[in-house]
Amino acid sequence: MGNVSKTVFLLCVCFAITACSTVDETRKFDFIADKNDLKQTWPYGNEIARYLYLGDITGENNLTAIKQKNESTLGKLWQFIIGEFEDEPVVLKRPQSIVGDELGRLFITDISNQSVFVFDTVNGTMEQWPNAKQHYDFVSPVAVALGVNNEILVADSVLGKVFRLDSTGKPIGIIEHSSLIRPTGIVRVAQENKIYVSDTVSDNIKVFSDQGELLETLGKSGNGNGEFNGPTYLAKHPQGILVADTLAARVQLIANANGKVEYIRTLGERGLQIGDLMRPKGVAADSAGNIYIVESYFDHLLIYNSNGEFLMPLGGTGFSPGEFYLPAGIWIDAKDRVFIADMMNGRVSVFQFLGD
Repeated sequence: MGNVSKTVFLLCVCFAITACSTVDETRKFDFIADKNDLKQTWPYGNEIARYLYLGDITGENNLTAIKQKNESTLGKLWQFIIGEFEDEPVVLKRPQSIVGDELGRLFITDISNQSVFVFDTVNGTMEQWPNAKQHYDFVSPVAVALGVNNEILVADSVLGKVFRLDSTGKPIGIIEHSSLIRPTGIVRVAQENKIYVSDTVSDNIKVFSDQGELLETLGKSGNGNGEFNGPTYLAKHPQGILVADTLAARVQLIANANGKVEYIRTLGERGLQIGDLMRPKGVAADSAGNIYIVESYFDHLLIYNSNGEFLMPLGGTGFSPGEFYLPAGIWIDAKDRVFIADMMNGRVSVFQFLGD
C-alpha cells in the first residue's frame, strides 16, 4: 500500500473512530482518600468520636470525569496511535491558607506555585490564578480571605501588599501602605466593613477599609497583653479576632476598641508538651465556639474550648491521614468541616467535626 493510500486509510479510520467514540462528560469534585482511611476518627480508643477524616485536596486528581457514554475500544486505540495521553496532573506543592465562598469554591494559596488555586466543588473544575496585578505575578501568596462584593483578598508577604481580585481572578486593586512591610494574615469583618492585616515585621495589625484606606493600627511590639511578637494568621471569632502571635508562642483573642486593642484572653503557652505552643500559625473557630490552633513546630492541630481550655490534639508528624508535616493555615466552613493546609505534604486535609 502506497503512502497516499495509507494516509487515506488512516483518515477513514479516524473518522470512523471519532464517530463511535464521542464521549459526553461532566465532572465532579471529590476529596481523595483510600476507602479504609474514611473510617478514621479522633480521639483514638474508646472515647467518643469528635472528628472524622474526609480526605485530602491535592490538585487535579480531585477532579473526576463522569462519562455518559462508554468510549469504544477503537477510540482508545486511536488515542494510542496519535499519542494522546493525559499530561501530568497539576498539584499543590506548598499550600499556605484556604478559604471558601458560598458558591462552593475553595481558594488555596500556594507559595511554591506562586498562585491561588481555585477548586469549584459544584462544577468539578480547578483554576490557577498567578496574577497579582496586570503583567505582575504573585511571589509569596500566603494568606487569602473573602472581601466585599465577592472579591478575593490575597496577602503576598514578599511583595508587601494585599491584592484584590474579582470573582473570576481578575486583578482589580491593591491594598498597600508605606508602613505595611510583611503581611502574612488577613481577615475581613463584614459587620465593621474592615479588613484586618497582620504585619509580621512591624508586630501589629493594620486595619483597612474595603477601598484600601489605612484606618487604624492595633498593637505594638512586646509580649504583654495586646502586644505582638511576629503575628501571622488571623481569624474571626464571635468576640473579636484571633491572632496567631507566633514568635510569642501564643494566640491572643482581641477586639477593636475604637482603634485600640481590647485584650480578651490568651490561649496556649510556650512548652514542650502536647497542648503547648512553639510556633502557632493557623487559627479558626467552629460553630460550637471551639478554637483551633495549628501548631506548626509539633505538627499538631490543637483544639480548645471557648474559654481557652485545652481539649485535645489531632495530628503528629507523618504522611498518613491525621498526620502533618509543617502545617500552616486552617479554615472551617459552615458545615463544620475543618480544612488544614498541610504544607510540606502538599495537601489540604479535611476533617468533619462531629459535634459536642
